[in-house]
Amino acid sequence: MNVSFSSLKFLQIRLSIVLILFFSLLGSSIPASADLPEGYDYGQAVPTSVAQEDVRIPSWIKNVAGWWAAGEISENEFLAGIEYLINNKIILISFMPCMPNIIDPTVDDVTVPEWIKNNAKWWNEELIEDTVFITGIEYLIGNQIIGIDSKKIQGSVPLDDIIFSPNWQTNYDNLVFVSSVVFEVYGQDGDCILSQDGNPIWQSLVLGLNPSKMDAYNDFAVWNDPQKTAVVYPFFTYAAYAESGFYDYYGGYCDTCTTTKLVQPYPLYTSSGVGHQALTLLGYTGISDVDIDKDPSILQQFDKIIMLHSEYVTREMFDAITSHPKVIYLYPNALYAEIEVDYVDSTITLIRGHGYPEPEIINGFDWEFDNTHPYEFDSNNPNSFLIF
Repeated sequence: MNVSFSSLKFLQIRLSIVLILFFSLLGSSIPASADLPEGYDYGQAVPTSVAQEDVRIPSWIKNVAGWWAAGEISENEFLAGIEYLINNKIILISFMPCMPNIIDPTVDDVTVPEWIKNNAKWWNEELIEDTVFITGIEYLIGNQIIGIDSKKIQGSVPLDDIIFSPNWQTNYDNLVFVSSVVFEVYGQDGDCILSQDGNPIWQSLVLGLNPSKMDAYNDFAVWNDPQKTAVVYPFFTYAAYAESGFYDYYGGYCDTCTTTKLVQPYPLYTSSGVGHQALTLLGYTGISDVDIDKDPSILQQFDKIIMLHSEYVTREMFDAITSHPKVIYLYPNALYAEIEVDYVDSTITLIRGHGYPEPEIINGFDWEFDNTHPYEFDSNNPNSFLIF
């Protein structure tokens, strides 16, 4: 087996720090559902750990809440007050949920449940403490009961000052702030998909370094590390998951999709885009599986190789990776199915594996160290969770 855990101990400690911090952040991006009754006292059920003991709320905010409760101003005007509290760190949202691009500032869409007016009225009349109201609003936003216009939420660092991964092109035009914990996290406005419980979640996230946290990053970055370590972006796997890719074939939607186009990568979860950004931001050299397929000897330049969700690889890649003495596989499904690449037509073709061409074929390379099961997401087990 080509994984030497003793020789990789220091690197794994660093990777563990990065992944524990980062994926704990990602866990908060998956919203919980909530359906609360009219008049519900959310102060009873909301954890108070995030509530501020000494909040200073401008008096006009409380007036706005009262006017909205009385039907004297629009919902959008009430939400503008909430946005002010978020931007001034009075309301603390650790991870802004993804909101579909449906908010029209010229239309007073109903995005706040009617029963919340009761709580706004009680707060205005000082029947509810400030901290209770604020903590409740944090809960309601985090659970997507209240919809906030993402474009109006500001990060603590100017966007132009944030350092993004050199391996990815970042389009600033439509970025909206999501979180600031380990990394500065942004999403594309309205770029949501539906989770299994039907709530919108971010389809992809863009990570960046906060210039004021560089000393903290030094604790687990490898900018000054003499060891040569490369992290491999799974370009082929991205294409396999894209529209008209292998999964349209598996789902019975397309008989010819065992051959699919190599499309421009986008940092989706299914192709380890988030993990790749995190590691390259911290100094790990980025290469792609295309680089390895075209020149397998490229791996000889590196002491250690970090594989992400490299599910679909060529025979040349498989041989090069499995013959390298020090490889870390961060995700399940590694080296799972064999493909061929046509660089003239820019296509990949499924050859063997993942139940193809025969249902009994599991790993396309019959790899004895297949790490797919039991680590992959199990649709029959509600407690399992797969992070790409």
